[in-house]
Amino acid sequence: MAAALYRDYIVDLKARIDDLHANAERYQTYALTMELLAQKNLVSYSAKKAKGLTEGLSYRRDFTTGQAVQMQQQGAYPLFAGFFNLGQFLAFTGQGREQDAKQFAELLTDNWQYPTCAVHFVFRQKGQPKTLSTRMHFVGLNGEAETAAYEQKAHRAGSMVQHRPFSSNLFWEWK
Repeated sequence: MAAALYRDYIVDLKARIDDLHANAERYQTYALTMELLAQKNLVSYSAKKAKGLTEGLSYRRDFTTGQAVQMQQQGAYPLFAGFFNLGQFLAFTGQGREQDAKQFAELLTDNWQYPTCAVHFVFRQKGQPKTLSTRMHFVGLNGEAETAAYEQKAHRAGSMVQHRPFSSNLFWEWK
């Protein structure tokens, strides 16, 4: 069975995140955490607003050396925007997780060939009665050939979402 494609979901997610960055004052509360695995690095980005106070933190950890360095928020976000502009996306179910962070990163990225991004986003706009949230983990691919190649390898592990909308205890689309 073919894996579900997530290009449309990513376009919507990016638009919501871009709106948060451009119009943060329109949001009563939010918590955005993103982690990008690419080129033997983990880039982490977090932004939060609660009770009128905002905070954020970004850093990069090199999987080769183990060193971590703090990054400016405005320098980290374009890396995620670049990921969101890739051609196609598949989503992970969260099954088959490895204990060791380096092994897990190598498995998800197919030995660092493809970037992956985990996103947890919870927000409520001012005047809206409902809080929306999503928590998903995606692999970014350039086109159909890469998607088919990655999907073939990943299906052996049974780790790709096959039906949308997806919801489990670990990951979910918008709710």
